Amino acid sequence: MWAFVVFYMMGFFPVTPGIPVYNIGSPVFIKVSISLPNGKQFTIRVKNSSTNNKYIKSATLNGKLLDKPWFTHTNLLQGAVLDLNDVPNKTWSSKAADPPPSSVAFKPGN
Repeated sequence: MWAFVVFYMMGFFPVTPGIPVYNIGSPVFIKVSISLPNGKQFTIRVKNSSTNNKYIKSATLNGKLLDKPWFTHTNLLQGAVLDLNDVPNKTWSSKAADPPPSSVAFKPGN
C-alpha cells in the first residue's frame, strides 16, 4: 500500500496490476527524478503547482504533447521527462478514447 502512496505523490500510479500503464495524477512535488537500472532517468516536473492548482492543464512527454492522462512502462524505462502544468483544464484528456486500457481491452505490445 505504501508503494501506491509514493507513486501517487510523485504524480503517477499503476492503473491495473499486470498492465504496464500508469495514470497521471496530481503530484505533491515540483520535481521528482527516478534513476533507472539502465542508467537513464525518468523525471516529472510540475509548473504552477500549489494547493490551489492541483489539477492538470496539460502534459508533455519528452517535449511532445501528451493528450491522454496515462503513459506506458516502456515510456518510463526509456527514460523521459514528463512535464505537467498544474492549472485546471476540464477538457484535457476528456475524450471517450482517453482513459487507459483496462485489463479487458489490453493487448500486449500496444
